[in-house]
Amino acid sequence: MIDKNDLYGLILAGGKSSRMGFDKRLIEINNVTQQEYLFNLLEKFCSKVFLSCKQTHEIPSHFNPLADQFELDSPLNGILTAFKLHPEKSWLIVAVDMPLVSEHAITTLLNNRNAQCVATCFIDSEDKFPEPMLCLWEPTAHEPLQDFYKQGYKIPRQFLQQHKINLIKSH
Repeated sequence: MIDKNDLYGLILAGGKSSRMGFDKRLIEINNVTQQEYLFNLLEKFCSKVFLSCKQTHEIPSHFNPLADQFELDSPLNGILTAFKLHPEKSWLIVAVDMPLVSEHAITTLLNNRNAQCVATCFIDSEDKFPEPMLCLWEPTAHEPLQDFYKQGYKIPRQFLQQHKINLIKSH
């Protein structure tokens, strides 16, 4: 398992939430907001946790808000921003709109880590594609991610499909 000191957590919450009509990070399940639930969950595994967002002014400071730093409307913005801040760290990435992420899922992901790959992630429920929104990204992903972005690409799943990754089944 990865050393907690080498692992940072990132909750991707920079989306517009336009279909929902309100900020997804504020969805409450069992009287706890998604941002709170995921932050507390990731703190069990990571030495530091950040909340990725478009702007930090609406995010309480104890969530360590991390404003997107790229001109990009994609979850890739949060991932690139995290690596820009700490390129030496592995990043446990979780999207804020994944209410079923559990301690067991995180443990499974970390126990199956392959540091020789740019990422370790689950394969989707149809066994077709890697799931970048619940993923352990290695420091070796930083430069290829930058190149991917500079070439005009913005979809993290496409990046994972083009690189050496460790795919694990969730069942």
